[in-house]
Amino acid sequence: MNMRLRFVFLVLICYLQTNMSAQIDSTLEGKLIFQTDQGFNELVEKYKKMNYSSSTIDGYRVQISTDAGNNAKDLSNKVLQEFKATFSDVPAYITYQQPNFKVRCGNFRNKAEARKLQKRIAYLYPSAFIVKDAIN
Repeated sequence: MNMRLRFVFLVLICYLQTNMSAQIDSTLEGKLIFQTDQGFNELVEKYKKMNYSSSTIDGYRVQISTDAGNNAKDLSNKVLQEFKATFSDVPAYITYQQPNFKVRCGNFRNKAEARKLQKRIAYLYPSAFIVKDAIN
């Protein structure tokens, strides 16, 4: 969870502790009724929008190549096409982080899943390693 979402979540928890009241209505046989003001509902809606606006989550990928220089983009595209031809079931991407073009593959929620792919491709990419990345 990024820092912005953590902050909103913290504000939401603090707001809940100070502004929410609960009461038990004896006519409803023990049902709990929450009474909140409009500010709380607006905060929850903002949190939902922020949370659902991002199409990525924190996860892991296996980086198989990094290149910098004049032909870096072409070399990375070549590595990407070779990877896709060999492992068509695994999604692969080129990312650019100045000055490097990086070829990364997979969309994994945890490191153990990424390690399985790393072992699977080790015979072709022995220097491949696992990186934290925003995944789809």
